[in-house]
Amino acid sequence: MVGGFLGAGKTTAIQSLAQHLTDTGQRVGLICNDQSTGLVDTALLRSKGFSVEEITGGCFCCRFDSLLKAAQNLTSESAPDLFLAEPVGSCTDLVATVSYPLRRIYGDRFSVAPLSVVVDPGRAARIFGLTQGGHFSEKVTYVYRKQLEEADLIVVNKCDASPPEMLDRVVLSINENFPHAKTFVCSAKYGTNLEPWFKSLLSEEVLASRSLEINYDTYAEGEALLGWLNCTVRLETDQPFDGNRSLLALVDDIRNRVVNQGGRIAH
Repeated sequence: MVGGFLGAGKTTAIQSLAQHLTDTGQRVGLICNDQSTGLVDTALLRSKGFSVEEITGGCFCCRFDSLLKAAQNLTSESAPDLFLAEPVGSCTDLVATVSYPLRRIYGDRFSVAPLSVVVDPGRAARIFGLTQGGHFSEKVTYVYRKQLEEADLIVVNKCDASPPEMLDRVVLSINENFPHAKTFVCSAKYGTNLEPWFKSLLSEEVLASRSLEINYDTYAEGEALLGWLNCTVRLETDQPFDGNRSLLALVDDIRNRVVNQGGRIAH
C-alpha cells in the first residue's frame, strides 16, 4: 500500500512505481480507494493502460471484503504479479486492519510489502511548525501524524518544487519524530530519486513488530472535519479555449474563496 494525506502525490507515485514494474516485465494490478464513486485516480491510471479496480464508499479498513474482491477481480482479469493499493488520504491504522489480515490470508502466496506513506514537504513543514501558513485543526493533524507514525517507509515527495534547505529541515523533523521509518526524498512527477524507494519497497516484507496506538474517537472526528466535494463538471463553449488555464483559474478562485472563509484546501 502507498498511503499518505490528501494531495501528497500518492497517485503519481503509484503510477511511477507501476510503470517501473511494467518496464521490468512484471504484471501489476492497481486498487484505488475513496469516499465516493467515479474516482479521478481510477480514470487516470486506466488511461495509462493499467488494470485498475476501485473501492468506494469507505476506506480499506472498513471495506476489507471489497479489497479482497478487487484483488480477485484483478487476478481473474490480468493475473498480476504485484498489487498496488492506494487508500483514502484520510485513512490510518492500515497495518493492523489491512496489512496483517492480508498477510494471514495470503501469506503463503504473496509477500506484504512495507507500508509507504507519501508526504508533501510544504504541508509537513507547516505541521511541524517549520514554516508559517494555514494549519489544520488539532484533530485533523492527529490523523496526519498517525499516518506517519505507522509508516515503514516515508516518501518525501515533490523535491522539485521545494527549496533544498526546507527539504533538509523536513527530513530532519521526520527522522526525529518517526525514527523507526526509512525516509526517502524524491519527485514522483519527474522521476527523480525514485529508485532507492522502489528498491526498499520491493525487497522487504512487513513484520508484526509494531502496533499503532490510536484514539478512534479523535480519528473519526478528524475525518469528519474534512469536507468532500464529489461532482463531474462539463465545460462547453462555441469558441476555442485553453482548458488547462481555465481549470487552474477555477481552482485558484475556489481556493481563495475557501481561505477567505477561514478554511484550508486539503487536496
